[in-house]
Amino acid sequence: MTLFKTTLWTGFSTLIKAISSYIMWKIIAVYTGPSGLAAIEQFQNFIQICRSFSSSFNQGVIKYVSEYKHDENNKSRIVSSAFIAYIIISIIVTFILFFFSSEISEKIFSSEEYKNTIKILGLSITLFTLNGLLLSVLNGELEIKKYVSCNIANTILIFIITVYLVIHHGVQGGLIGFVLNQSIVLLLTLYFVVKSQWFKINFFIQGIDKNSIYLLIKYAGISFAPIIITPITLVILRKYIVHALSWQDAGYWQAIMRLSEAYLILMEVMVNVYFLPKISSIKKYSEFKSEIMACYRLIIPIVFMGLVLVFLLKKQIVIAMYSEKFFPMLILFKYQIIGDITKICAWFLINIMAARAMVKILVVAEVIFNLSYIILTMIFVHYFGLIGTSMGFALNSTLWLLAMMFCAMRCMRNGAFQLVA
Repeated sequence: MTLFKTTLWTGFSTLIKAISSYIMWKIIAVYTGPSGLAAIEQFQNFIQICRSFSSSFNQGVIKYVSEYKHDENNKSRIVSSAFIAYIIISIIVTFILFFFSSEISEKIFSSEEYKNTIKILGLSITLFTLNGLLLSVLNGELEIKKYVSCNIANTILIFIITVYLVIHHGVQGGLIGFVLNQSIVLLLTLYFVVKSQWFKINFFIQGIDKNSIYLLIKYAGISFAPIIITPITLVILRKYIVHALSWQDAGYWQAIMRLSEAYLILMEVMVNVYFLPKISSIKKYSEFKSEIMACYRLIIPIVFMGLVLVFLLKKQIVIAMYSEKFFPMLILFKYQIIGDITKICAWFLINIMAARAMVKILVVAEVIFNLSYIILTMIFVHYFGLIGTSMGFALNSTLWLLAMMFCAMRCMRNGAFQLVA
């Protein structure tokens, strides 16, 4: 498939996901209110934590299936090793979720009300994991049309199932909808995989190859820390806000955080399409510096004006995205927008270092600033209440920006970016 067609398909998939996600979360907000939104997001973050353990090899599978596209032996070793490892990990995760559901529900929600939903999650983990593995193989084989079709089907299923269950069963329905979504779409993914020319059943049943597992673990280690740290941070913070304030206040905080995510998705598209490939290819120091400055001169004024507009239209945005029940979150906009601006500035520097393969620095920074985010938010919430959530976010984002500026300048001086004069 050509680059144009690939971009067209992925763009279409992203558009469907964005539209359905907006409508779905609007319905969740209207039918469950701030406290329901907070509970569903809390459970969704917990799902991300569980699934990060049981699907940590997916990026490695994509890389090595693509790399060994014409090497059947090595490709089958990678796929088979990942398949067997996933089955083992999924069984362990299922056992923990099923037999400790009451304790987990108490820890996550401060109530045993959701223990049965956690059991359902445990039973669905294996199906989700297999779906993720098969999608990764499709991606690695460059079967983009099939890969995107599965993602579109998954998006539509999430929308239909979750919206139906939320309308008829409230918060519990929403939780079950998020648990079941990718497990159900496994049947479609399996159909596409079996129909593929490269499919052979022995790809998945050759056992575990030690060298292949080592390669997958090594590659997974790069992305595992950031993937798992963020949902853990959000779960801890949400539980603290519920304990210190209420589920209602946790819902207002979640609503403003979800709004912030929308800006970052737009920035991610821009960075991935132009900025990241361009920075990765530059070899000269002068070009590197001028490209960074040009991006900041172009992007930051646009971001600043956009966020000022968001602040001025905050009431209309809250009504459009949620409902009038969420008006108490309006006090969070000022500090949240300050944090968003500094976070976007830092994000460019983070992606510069990612483009130059400076993974260790980024992982350490991710850990440190997630910890500082937890600590600062707890301090500010203790002294200032709900508005302390956005104050902690703003200060932490500013500190993150300063740290990334320091690291980037030091790396440039020390030649760590491997640039020539």
